[in-house]
Amino acid sequence: MIVYDKQLLENTFLLEETKRLNDQGFVPKDQLTEIKKQLPVLKSHHNILIRIGFFILGCLLLSSLTGVISLITLNLAENHFWLMLFIYTAFSVVGSEILTKQQNQFGYGLDDAFILGFQGFFCGLIGVATESPLAAFIALAFVGLAACIRYVHTLSILVSLIGLTGAICYAVLELKIIGSVFLPFVLFVLALILYFVYVKVSTSKKHEYYANPLLLLQGFSLVLGYFSMNYMVVRELSESLLHLTIGKGQDIPFAFLFYGFTFLIPIFYIVYSLYSKDRLMLIIGFLTFGFSIYTIRFYYHILPIEGALLLGGILLFGGAYLAIRKLRDKETGLTFKPARGTSADILPNIEALIVNSQVDLKSMEPESKMPFGGGGFSGGGAGESF
Repeated sequence: MIVYDKQLLENTFLLEETKRLNDQGFVPKDQLTEIKKQLPVLKSHHNILIRIGFFILGCLLLSSLTGVISLITLNLAENHFWLMLFIYTAFSVVGSEILTKQQNQFGYGLDDAFILGFQGFFCGLIGVATESPLAAFIALAFVGLAACIRYVHTLSILVSLIGLTGAICYAVLELKIIGSVFLPFVLFVLALILYFVYVKVSTSKKHEYYANPLLLLQGFSLVLGYFSMNYMVVRELSESLLHLTIGKGQDIPFAFLFYGFTFLIPIFYIVYSLYSKDRLMLIIGFLTFGFSIYTIRFYYHILPIEGALLLGGILLFGGAYLAIRKLRDKETGLTFKPARGTSADILPNIEALIVNSQVDLKSMEPESKMPFGGGGFSGGGAGESF
């Protein structure tokens, strides 16, 4: 199912792991250089700016190709627009296959443009042919998953998840398969199912090539689980989508649950991530906890803004101080020691740079009070006159 040569793909991931070990100090640089010479790998760009540049170039190339096709088959566009989208999809798939299978491009930028392009064209094709947004969302979910599996493409899993979430939201809001008021709970259950899938698949060694798509799946499930139960999100969407009018002294249905989950979910993320040593969950936990505070202050101004900032600073300082005191002497587990992936010379170099930037390095000529020449010092020199 994977389009790439298995040996080249395995060498690519092996080289990435070797680079990571080199950054952590386990593999010397000369050994990394020797491995680079011996291992044939796929063509890819690790510089994100270069990859974005090639992605833009690929988008321009794909748009030029579709423009030429539109000019050649202009009559079809008037009466059979779905056929035009089918042709666009076919050319995008062929381009993706050539770039990945023949050119061995993996995360190169050009391949990203064609892979994402045929997914968008296929979604539009299904939507125009069936005139059903639900069918378009379902098609987007399936084609994104297929592209992720075949091309080991990280962003395709995000496309698939957006299609799946959109299909469920459309079925609840438009088709009324259940009451619209239960949509937050449906999305919360979906987030739990997605996280369960992540846990099951990530523990299998058969899916070692899909570490980045699985990481994106985990992040999407955590974010979806929080925002599906966030009070502010639910209230604002209820007013805009369900056309609820919330008067003074009134509240949304199940408001007490959303108040509780707004803070309980971030706290659970933080506590469980510390227990399981999950960095991504910890980051999302802190970010969502900050958004929870903003959610409450958006509706209830308990303290003036300056008082809230002062209290928040005191709590953050106190928590950081206690955490440093407790973790600074630990050598294993959750510690205050620098990670192996960071260079130990970075902080001293930064300190030296800051200190030197504050010091005036202009050379100062010492002034001597002892004149030389002219015989002024024990006849040590001749004067300018006889």
